[in-house]
Amino acid sequence: MRYAVLSDIGRVRERNEDFSHADGRLFIVADGMGGHRAGQVASSAAVEEFLRCERENRGLDPLRRLRGCLQAANRAVMKMADEDPGLRGMGTTFTVLLLEEGAYLGHVGDSRAYLLRGGALNPLTRDHSLVEKMVREGFLTPREARQHPRRNVILRALGLTANLAADLVRVEVRPGDRILLCTDGLTTHLEDEELAALLQAEDDPEACARMLVEEANAKGGEDNVTVILVDLEEGDVSLFSVEDAGRRTREGPVARLRRRFLGAG
Repeated sequence: MRYAVLSDIGRVRERNEDFSHADGRLFIVADGMGGHRAGQVASSAAVEEFLRCERENRGLDPLRRLRGCLQAANRAVMKMADEDPGLRGMGTTFTVLLLEEGAYLGHVGDSRAYLLRGGALNPLTRDHSLVEKMVREGFLTPREARQHPRRNVILRALGLTANLAADLVRVEVRPGDRILLCTDGLTTHLEDEELAALLQAEDDPEACARMLVEEANAKGGEDNVTVILVDLEEGDVSLFSVEDAGRRTREGPVARLRRRFLGAG
């Protein structure tokens, strides 16, 4: 596995309210909101509490662990806001990828996760935003949503309500997959087609992450930008499906090459 993480303040904001974590097993992007220092506090506190909870609950199955630790992070953000009037109303998006005997994703807000496979870019998350809801209900087109004056209104985030509703899913992954986690400072400026082209333009994850951030800044840099890239390789055997793992066990390198070029039949 190869991975890279890069965060940038952008060209407009006075501080970076994004917070991230990457250690080869857990990957997190969080985009704080609330004004002044509150957004920065919310994103960092949420990530720190999530990591503490995850360390203490390694025995639970992955999706149950993600759910419980997202709830713990939500409670931590709300508690801090209740105790400090200067932090009232703060919250944060939160998108987490756990690689542990498979790939698992937890998500709330409008940060995003994508999977690039065979040149096709597939979204793994759906924004919890007002404009995304309006697109789903047929009131806006995706293009109109990108320019809508209320495109920054978030319907779900950590810290907003005690009844947290997060999306949780297991993701089927294969060798050669590239996974992107990012805050909306990237996707505000780059359409999915542009993301797909840039993600294929550079094999090295660090160089590719720099390319993505530079492109977002070149197009205005209106928000903080955080990017995590994870490249999955043949050696990451425990992450792949039983079918893929069994096929690799039965086949030698020559058989794999024959299948790749001539087809499985």
